[in-house]
Amino acid sequence: MDKTNGLFFELIRISFGKLDAFSSNPSPEDWKRLYALALKQTLIGFCFSGIERLPAEQRPPRELLMQWYGMTRQIEERNRVMDERTAETTRYFRSHGFKTAILKGQGIAQLYPQPERRQSGDVDIWLYSTREMIYEFARAHDPEGKLHGVNYHHIHYDLFEDTEVEVHIYPGYLHNPFANARLHKFFDTYPPREEETPSAAFNRIFILLHIYNHFIGHGVGLRQVMDYYYVLRNPDEDSISATIEWLKKLGLMRFASATMWVLQEVFGLEEEYLIVAPNEKEGRFLLEEICHTGNMGHYERRHWGSLETPVGRFLYNLRRDSHFISHYPKEVCWQPLFSIWVNVRKYFWNRTPKARDIDELQNLNTDM
Repeated sequence: MDKTNGLFFELIRISFGKLDAFSSNPSPEDWKRLYALALKQTLIGFCFSGIERLPAEQRPPRELLMQWYGMTRQIEERNRVMDERTAETTRYFRSHGFKTAILKGQGIAQLYPQPERRQSGDVDIWLYSTREMIYEFARAHDPEGKLHGVNYHHIHYDLFEDTEVEVHIYPGYLHNPFANARLHKFFDTYPPREEETPSAAFNRIFILLHIYNHFIGHGVGLRQVMDYYYVLRNPDEDSISATIEWLKKLGLMRFASATMWVLQEVFGLEEEYLIVAPNEKEGRFLLEEICHTGNMGHYERRHWGSLETPVGRFLYNLRRDSHFISHYPKEVCWQPLFSIWVNVRKYFWNRTPKARDIDELQNLNTDM
């Protein structure tokens, strides 16, 4: 581990309140690199809480400190907007008869000691309905009767000018069709409830799946793994043994053990909260990828190819898959076939038949 990463992991533990100070005073150049890492991992606001805990002699230079403070204030202001938009999104879709759950984002933020400092993205909402019903509803409410951002498991829905909304047909997916079929059974076992957000039992599988999807895809950052830290420390009435059974059915045990190692190594997760035994070899591979690619893979610099065309993205994924095949062969080997199938299906999903009357759609959703 290089010096900068070591200091950054210490800053994270200071932010958790597990350390009181750095083991050695960072230099001004160290602080510039720490700020760059916090940006890369979208942990600016979270890490500023650690800076506030530091003794004066260990804090960043004043100019950088003020810049960091300004970014944190922007994150706090943005979260105030996001909380409002999330609540509005839930009310909107429930008023049209859908059973809903807010995935990730503002729901997970509520598990943080300072939710306003978790860097937010868009609003992800799961509509517990059929693909046909969701698509027809979206077309009926679109000025041109079209769908936008169509993917296997979600579409984009134009609800606000200042916030993106992703409507999920399914919370997530797996490339392996057999594991994916079992995943659908998991979603049916834990459907949306009266509360705005899913249960901890649901999130113990779903947030790990979300990390896995991005890890196998274009890259994942520490913020997503930190979300899982708080999920595991959130008590739930459902037993851990049920979670482990689902991990086995979905083929996620190896990745879960890698994630446990990262949670211990970086965040200092207490042993009592581990759901499986940590795997150091797989954990180090996961952590190297996290450090390399950053949040959502935005800092990926390896030359896998172009993402500008469908064919380019397909070839990019093939080259990237070769990097993971010895670690997660079943998921990786199915990825090309899954990608071809989804792109063929998109042709039919994107077709624009006449949408049903909105009142009829609302009545049908209420009956589901």
